Amino acid sequence: MNRINKIWAFLTRPEVYWRLFSLALAIIFWLLAAGDGTLGEIERTVTLDVEVRNVPSDLVLVDPPEDIRVSIRGLAPLVDRSETSLSASIDLTGAAEGTETYSVNVDAPLGIRITNVNPSLVSVYTEGMAEEIFPVTLVFLGIDRNQVMMKLKPSPEVITVRGPRSILEEVDHVVAYLGIDPELNLISSFPVRALDARGRSLSGLTKEPGEVRVVQVVDNGEE
Repeated sequence: MNRINKIWAFLTRPEVYWRLFSLALAIIFWLLAAGDGTLGEIERTVTLDVEVRNVPSDLVLVDPPEDIRVSIRGLAPLVDRSETSLSASIDLTGAAEGTETYSVNVDAPLGIRITNVNPSLVSVYTEGMAEEIFPVTLVFLGIDRNQVMMKLKPSPEVITVRGPRSILEEVDHVVAYLGIDPELNLISSFPVRALDARGRSLSGLTKEPGEVRVVQVVDNGEE
């Protein structure tokens, strides 16, 4: 009881009381300004991307989840500042290959309530990873290869392409595009691209290495 009396006596001292009152008044004014003149609760609906977490190392995400709409409720100033702090995710720990449905978890900052998540379940499609070795073909841009006096070859001459099985099956050939001056003794590096049978570039694949050097071959077969 004596401790309570001492605290009360301290808080009611004029110099302490007025400082606390001024601080409380400043907080109220700040909240009113931040909340467009209201301290009441409001509700707002925002659209969020769904982050996919913990994808097993032997799987790759082929069909990502759709965006979701989340309704949040709280004091106006808190709601105004919470939109960038919201996050939605699904956990693929232990996932199997194919299409599966997962519950969406939404994290919100303190003081914000989640009133609705639509949809609360999302589906994703995963495939097993596969890899294959392809030779690299040099493609000359803007110049006839017959005009190039020096003999060129890629180094390395083969690369490993890795990715979803269905996309890897579409790979027809791997190329490195060269734009060269025939007067130069070219020794440089160029990125490689995986193309389908129609010559279209395929995405979602990784190449190892991702670049090849182009080296000149002399008559005795040495670089």
